Amino acid sequence: MTPATVFLAALLATGPGARDTTFAVPEGARIEIEHREGDVRVMGTGGREARVVLDDDDGRIRVQSSGGTIRLGASPGGDGADFLVWLPEDVHVSVAGHEGDITVAGIFRGTVNVRTADGDVEIGGAAGVSVATLDGAVRISNTGAATVSVTDGDVWLDQVSGAMSISGIDADIVVTNADTRAFSVTTVDGDVWYDGALHAEGSYALSSHDGDVTFVVPEDAGARISVSTFDGELVPSFPVQFRGGRLRGGQFTVGDGSAAVALKSFDGDIHLIRPGERTPDLK
Repeated sequence: MTPATVFLAALLATGPGARDTTFAVPEGARIEIEHREGDVRVMGTGGREARVVLDDDDGRIRVQSSGGTIRLGASPGGDGADFLVWLPEDVHVSVAGHEGDITVAGIFRGTVNVRTADGDVEIGGAAGVSVATLDGAVRISNTGAATVSVTDGDVWLDQVSGAMSISGIDADIVVTNADTRAFSVTTVDGDVWYDGALHAEGSYALSSHDGDVTFVVPEDAGARISVSTFDGELVPSFPVQFRGGRLRGGQFTVGDGSAAVALKSFDGDIHLIRPGERTPDLK
């Protein structure tokens, strides 16, 4: 039999009605998990075997394989139960939920994609991340590039390396220990905070309609910084010299001006601080 046939046979051998299932996973496989109601926890492992556990006596695990994609889920009787999954750390994981928290950890060499309506999302360790949630907080740490969209819930990204695009409606957004050359964040009703590297030729754009914007400027940074606020003001903790001298809008340069920084708030203040002067209010 071909490797694909052997693999599919192994899946079918788990049999219907299982609540604790194991099977082999090919390198770089794509895993799709759908669990409508209940928490989902995904943990990376060093081997090539996957294990799926449904914490419910009435529910049953569904495992399907097609075209290099493995789909995991639970029978309707398993709604409301915790769904626990152990996977190799190089897979590409997509998790779709409706109501329940989603936690993913240790997918160090793969990507993580999460979509949920109601529940908190926490991801630690991944080559790249994409998250969209309607109602819930998002916490991401130790990952590569990240894209996040939140309707109602606060966002915290820590130790993320790579391009970042973050948007929220009713959301405070905090980014710490970042290492990126392409950063864009916008929120309608919430504060924004960025503390991280400022790379030469990098682009950093922060915007809030109804909240404060705080940007941490390293002592040796080189950046062209523009600020704009309608009903707030610039609050720097170190001397700056505007072109035009307006506290609500203008631009200035620090160092060699090699990075581009744009800070906007319609109804909030813009704070410029040095590293270590203040810490964000992390919930």
